[in-house]
Amino acid sequence: MKLPQLGKRSPKPPSSSGGIKPPAFVSDLTKDMRDRRLIIPAVALLIAIFAVPMLLASDPEPVLPAAPAAVDPDAAALEPGVLAVQEVGVRDFRKRLDSLARKNPFGDRFATEEPKPDEGTELAPPADGGASTGGTATPSTTDPGSSTSPTTPTTPTEPQESFVLVPRVNVEVGIVGRDQVDVIENVKSGTVLPGKKAPAALFLGNTDDSEFAEFLISRDVTQVRGDGNCRPGQNKCEFLRLADSEKALLRYGEDGKRYSLRVTNIFFVRVSESELNEQE
Repeated sequence: MKLPQLGKRSPKPPSSSGGIKPPAFVSDLTKDMRDRRLIIPAVALLIAIFAVPMLLASDPEPVLPAAPAAVDPDAAALEPGVLAVQEVGVRDFRKRLDSLARKNPFGDRFATEEPKPDEGTELAPPADGGASTGGTATPSTTDPGSSTSPTTPTTPTEPQESFVLVPRVNVEVGIVGRDQVDVIENVKSGTVLPGKKAPAALFLGNTDDSEFAEFLISRDVTQVRGDGNCRPGQNKCEFLRLADSEKALLRYGEDGKRYSLRVTNIFFVRVSESELNEQE
C-alpha cells in the first residue's frame, strides 16, 4: 500500500530584521532621508530639541532685586489736598460784556484841543484908527497860517456807453461754371446768401473761438457738396459749419443751379448797444 506524497514547501528567505518589519512609511522616509543626506541633520535637530531646554533650566539667571523707590523728604511735609466744592451760578451778562463796550477808535486822534488861558488873542484895531470906546474888543478868529482855497464846481460825469461783440464774416459767392465771383464783407447775422433772389443759406454766427462760421441751409437746397460739416447728415443738410478758406457747393431751386459759398475771414466786431439797437 502506497502512501500519498505531500508537496514540499519552499523555505522562506530569512528576514534581515529578525522577524520585525517596519512600516512602509518609515522605510520610505528613511530611504529618502538617506538619499538626500538628511539623517545626520535630523538627529542633531532632535538632540537639540531635548538638550536646549535642559541646559536653560539647569542655569537660571539671577533675578536682580528691585531698587527701592526714592522718598522725597518734602513729601512728608505736604498735607493731603482737599477738593473744595464751589457752586458756580449764572453770571450777569452785563458784567461779562463790560469789556466789550462800544468805543470810538478815532476819538483820541481827532479831538479838538481847547486854547489855553495864557495864550492871548490879538485885538482887532478899530475901523477909524482911534481908541476903542466902551466895551470889550472882539478877538480875531482868523489864523494867519491857514488859507482857504476856492472850491471848484464838479461837473457830472456822463455814463459810459457799453459795447458788445457781434459776429461778422467775409465770403465769396458765385454761380458754379461762371468766372464771376462776388466778394461780400462784414456779413451780419441774419443775412441770406448768395442773395435775396437765391436765399440758399442764412448766416447764423460764429463760434466763440472764431474758428467756424455757421449757416442755416434752405429747404430748397437739394444737395450740398464740398468742404464743411453738415448736420444732421450730408444727405439732409440743415446746418452747415465752414472754417476759414473752406468752400461749399449748394444746389438750389427747381432748376438745380449750383452756387458756391466760400468763407474768407471769420471775426468779431465791437459795436455799441445804441448802434446795435438802431441796426435791429
